[in-house]
Amino acid sequence: MEIPYQGRAVINEYFDGVEITIPVKRNWLLVVFLPFWLAIWSGGFIFAIKMLFSSAAGGADLFVFFWLCLWTAGGLFAAATWWWNVAGKEIITVAQGSLTIQKKGSIANTKTYDLNEAQNFRAEEDFSDVFSFGGRRRGPMLPWNVAAEGTIRFDYGMESVRFGDKLHKPEGEYILERLRSKKLIK
Repeated sequence: MEIPYQGRAVINEYFDGVEITIPVKRNWLLVVFLPFWLAIWSGGFIFAIKMLFSSAAGGADLFVFFWLCLWTAGGLFAAATWWWNVAGKEIITVAQGSLTIQKKGSIANTKTYDLNEAQNFRAEEDFSDVFSFGGRRRGPMLPWNVAAEGTIRFDYGMESVRFGDKLHKPEGEYILERLRSKKLIK
């Protein structure tokens, strides 16, 4: 018999608010593949540094320098993506009239929102037609969009803010119901 899914979010209630911790839903293909890719990448990085500092490169120094800059950016990006998939988690704190979204293990900044300005809290799953050739994609469901997804959404001015990376809709609705029952959100 199948055991019902209990959810990923850990909800801690305090006297003045709630803290919700949501561990990232790991993309195991990236967790396994990226270390091998980074090992190969480091070989190219070392080769390019040797080439840059050797006198045999001649007039190619400028090209090698720019190539090395782009190569380094790609490697750092892959390392950040891998780290988010291994150790990332969202910590959402709702207390004292504000909602704070902190994405540990990501390069994303911590953001704080005034709950008086936040409206229309809702849970919507992100869907993607990744394997549709010629169809339009809906949502940022790509592996390199680190910490950019979210099932729980609210309107803040003229933008929609999202958090709850890859939660199922019922879990998102459960979190919102818990926040509404404590009268923290409308």
